[in-house]
Amino acid sequence: MAGMFKLVAVYALLVIAFAFDLGELDEGTYESLLREQGFSEEDIQQFVEEHREHQSAVSKDIPWHVARGYRECPEYIRRCGESCTGCLRPRLRADICEECGCPESTKVESSACGFNTRVFARAKWASTPVDTSSNNGYTDAFWRLFKYINKANDRGVRMGKRVYMVKIWSARNHIFSVKSGMMAVYLPSAFQASPPAPTDDQVTVEEWDEFTTYSRAYGGAERSDDRKFLQTEFNILKAVLAKEDITPDSSKYMIFQDLVPGCAMQRTEVTMFANDK
Repeated sequence: MAGMFKLVAVYALLVIAFAFDLGELDEGTYESLLREQGFSEEDIQQFVEEHREHQSAVSKDIPWHVARGYRECPEYIRRCGESCTGCLRPRLRADICEECGCPESTKVESSACGFNTRVFARAKWASTPVDTSSNNGYTDAFWRLFKYINKANDRGVRMGKRVYMVKIWSARNHIFSVKSGMMAVYLPSAFQASPPAPTDDQVTVEEWDEFTTYSRAYGGAERSDDRKFLQTEFNILKAVLAKEDITPDSSKYMIFQDLVPGCAMQRTEVTMFANDK
C-alpha cells in the first residue's frame, strides 16, 4: 500500500489511547482542552455546540447481526439472559458514516460468520506518528490531526465536523508486542482531489492504495479500553478467519472507534489486513 505504514515506535500508550475520543468528554472538560490547544474563542464555541449535538444522538433498536454487519458464529455468541439491556450492541456503522464520512469501501458478501470483509478504495489520508517517549503520545497525535482538519493547513479551511480516524500499529510476534504505530484520518471527499497542505511537519498527506480488511465489531463504553477484551476479539477474529482458510497479515493491526455517550452508542472495530504476500 503506497504511503501506508511508515511508522515509528509505540508501546506504552497503545491501550490507553484506544479510548481517547472527544465524545466521552463532558462539555466543560472539552472546552478547557480546546483552550489549552490554542483554538480561538469563536472556534471553541462552535466545537462545543457541535459536541453538544453529538452527545444528544440516540441509538436505533436494530438486530444485533445488523448492528455488527455480520452474523456471529454460534460458539462466540455471549449469552446474558434477562440481564441484557442492548447497551453492548455496537452502533450501526452506516449512522457513523453519515456523520463523519467514512472512506469509500465495498462490503464483500459472504456466508461466513464472525467477521466482515471490506475492500477500501484508493484514497488520500493524513497520518501522524506517535511519540511513545511522552505519556501523551496518542493524545498529541490526535490533536495534530484534529488541528489539521480544523484550519491548521495552508488554506486555513475547516474540512469537516467529524472525520474517520484510525489507529494502526505493526507488531512483532504478539498483538501487544508493538514495533511501530501511527494515527490516520481519511480526508473528506470534498478534499480528496486537492488536499490542503498541513502546517505541522509531523502530519503527512498520503495516497493509500486499495486494501482489504477483516474486522469484528463490538459496543459498550466499558469495553473500549479493556485490553483483555480487545485481545480476545483479535484472537476470535483470527480463529474465524482460519475457519475460512484465510491467513491475514499478522504484522499489522488497526482499530476504529466511535465512542458516544449513551446506550448502544459506541462502536469499536478490531481489524486485520489481507495478506499481500
